[in-house]
Amino acid sequence: MKKQILLIASLFIAIGTFAQNGITNAFRFGQGEDSIKCIEAISLYNVNLQNKNYAAAYPEWKKVFTNYPVARVDTYTKGEQLLKALIAATTDEAKKAEYVNELLSVYDQQMKYIDKLQEITKTPLSEGTVLGKRALAYISYVPKASLDSAYNMLSKSVNMEKGNSEYLITQQFMKMSAQKYKANKATHGEQIIQDYLDASTYVVEVLDKYNERIDFYEKKYKETSDPKDSVRADGFGKMIGAARVARSNIDAYFINSGAASCQDLDTIYAPKIEANKDNIDYLNKVINVMSMLKCTNEDAYLTASEYALAINPTAKAAMGVGFRYFKKGETDKALELFDQAIELETSVTNKAEMCYKAGVANYSIKKYAKAREYAQKAISLNSTYGAPYILIAQCYAAAPNWNDNATLNKCTYFAVLDKLNKAKAVDPSVAKEVQKMYSAYSTHTPKIEDLFFLGYSKGQAITIGGWINERTTIR
Repeated sequence: MKKQILLIASLFIAIGTFAQNGITNAFRFGQGEDSIKCIEAISLYNVNLQNKNYAAAYPEWKKVFTNYPVARVDTYTKGEQLLKALIAATTDEAKKAEYVNELLSVYDQQMKYIDKLQEITKTPLSEGTVLGKRALAYISYVPKASLDSAYNMLSKSVNMEKGNSEYLITQQFMKMSAQKYKANKATHGEQIIQDYLDASTYVVEVLDKYNERIDFYEKKYKETSDPKDSVRADGFGKMIGAARVARSNIDAYFINSGAASCQDLDTIYAPKIEANKDNIDYLNKVINVMSMLKCTNEDAYLTASEYALAINPTAKAAMGVGFRYFKKGETDKALELFDQAIELETSVTNKAEMCYKAGVANYSIKKYAKAREYAQKAISLNSTYGAPYILIAQCYAAAPNWNDNATLNKCTYFAVLDKLNKAKAVDPSVAKEVQKMYSAYSTHTPKIEDLFFLGYSKGQAITIGGWINERTTIR
């Protein structure tokens, strides 16, 4: 009996000690005086952080981080902020190294207690995302960071999170993969292609999610007129812009690695297509990587698409076969397949891009009204996509004549400039391209004095006739 009592007593002592250290959620601030010390430390480091007094904030934050690891979720986010500020401020290399190691330990401890931290917050916490942030910090702050270590962390992070991976982490993953390929082409040749496929797919999923949020808040704003909803939609619009830049960087890292140009890919894949004509996984891999790199004229892409479409009709396979017919001059059949591809595609981002590609194809054969139709469909699917507006501007500029009067025909270029302005407004990533085109097309607008003799003046509205049938403003 005495032994049982002693055992029970010892268990209570053990539990009390464990709880006092702030490790269980039930007593995450500790107990008694201990909890008062914890709350005081939290208050002090928060005040000092707000005042940017990082030296004073550090010891108080350290108390909480060390003794109360599940007291608050923001112990980790604020610790990250604090330590990055201290690293930036110190010139003492030894001290800087200490802070860097401590920053990495912040991510390590956050991953260790992530399940307990998730219990005290409604915001989803993810081990993969934390690992990705650790990798970014490791690359940024550790001198002579190991390429293998950085790549392995990022690879694990991105493949844990997939479409939930933060686009900056995914972008850095592709950068490290490209560096590994340059360091050893023999061992990383196939892996870089897989990494590129994965990274591109995951970023598209991120773009789809952002587009969904924009549509949601724009519809909500129309219903409620609450300015907060408009601000939220604009916020996701800016995030889409940043994610598009990351996507472009992912493409650039892969292309600049030298792993595969369109010609290289065709050389690699074309001899193997026939032997793999019944292997849908292999065919889809060829189609995916070549379509992402816009290698849509190569035989490997076109043949793989044809075989894949016969086995399992998918959007990308239909698009590929459409390009094959288009290349042969069978445009009606090509357009039929483009429409099939658009119908089959489930990703809004990809669907909009397919509409745009179909528009470009029509533009190339001077079917400008049809090209505009596809561009408008792309815009209806993705309101923050600038390229379709640019395509419409190009269509107008390619066929500006709608009147017997040459001066009035030049007014078409006002409509061209409208579309370019709209492209830049919805999609800042096309700003440089738009600026070059804007400067070129501006030279074609009519002189105000010539319009004056026709009864028009600056600021007046004018309807461009013909197939364009669009209202614009003279300037």
